[in-house]
Amino acid sequence: MLCRMHLLPFATRLGTVRTLWPSAETIFADLQQEMERVREFMSGFESLLSSQGSFAGDRAQGSVTAAAPTSGEGFSVCQDVKDFAPEQLSVKVVGRKVMLVGQKETQSADDKGAFSYKYEVLKREWDVPEDVDAEALSCSLRDGCLRIAAPRRALPPVPERNVPIELAPQPVPAAEDGAAAAAKA
Repeated sequence: MLCRMHLLPFATRLGTVRTLWPSAETIFADLQQEMERVREFMSGFESLLSSQGSFAGDRAQGSVTAAAPTSGEGFSVCQDVKDFAPEQLSVKVVGRKVMLVGQKETQSADDKGAFSYKYEVLKREWDVPEDVDAEALSCSLRDGCLRIAAPRRALPPVPERNVPIELAPQPVPAAEDGAAAAAKA
């Protein structure tokens, strides 16, 4: 014989059913918040790196760069190139950019007949400010440091001239304006 309990759905007999696992919405909301915090951290880290400019990348590669593109003398950059011979370096000016390229190949063999091949490339580029004469760029190599420099452009002398003074028309006060309109009529 069947009783009423057999006819009711299972869930209504047990009351509210609870699980030990959290709901999927809660898990995804937590993951989404965590991802947002990571994005904020990464954007702050990215802005820090971009504010450091190319200097942070140079330091990571073991080279030292000291640039003074806004100094009073003009444009000056020092690049550590102690790992490269002078014939392995080239400096080019392309438009308003100075490009340094260094390339080095080394091959070696050990006692067992194994060969190793190493190819190193150094690439750097700097923007030359508008007030610097890029045509007068010079390079010098001393103690493993390549110095690239260019003087500021000499500004042409400004000829002396008289500047005329223009007189602005005087505004007419409102009371006189009404009297002038009445006199014209």
